[in-house]
Amino acid sequence: MSYWKKLSILLILILLISSVIVFASEEQAPNLVITPISGEPGAKLIFYGAGFVPGEKVKVTMTVDEVPFVFAEAETGGFVTVNENGAFKLQPRGGIPTVLLKAGIYTIEAVGDQGSRATVPLEVLEKE
Repeated sequence: MSYWKKLSILLILILLISSVIVFASEEQAPNLVITPISGEPGAKLIFYGAGFVPGEKVKVTMTVDEVPFVFAEAETGGFVTVNENGAFKLQPRGGIPTVLLKAGIYTIEAVGDQGSRATVPLEVLEKE
């Protein structure tokens, strides 16, 4: 086989392997979904996470004027534990905070104790 054919095959293999690695790493990136995506203060929320490290402890927070609000279920210490598939569902007792909160878009952040991190926007509406 000629030098150029070998080089071409090698380059094609490198490109294929690197694209598989990039695709696999993108698939594992943590993500966070919130339902509903908007609501008035006091509205109940449900959080769904995927792509986290199995067994990881995740804290879901929203920071308003440098004050963190933690979304948690009772008696969990403010954490939700990720299942063996890297996913979690969190139905906190409280809803959208009613204190110090104006209408607007806020960022909800899920941070795991093993370095996983995901964010999602939440639109807070004027209370009627």
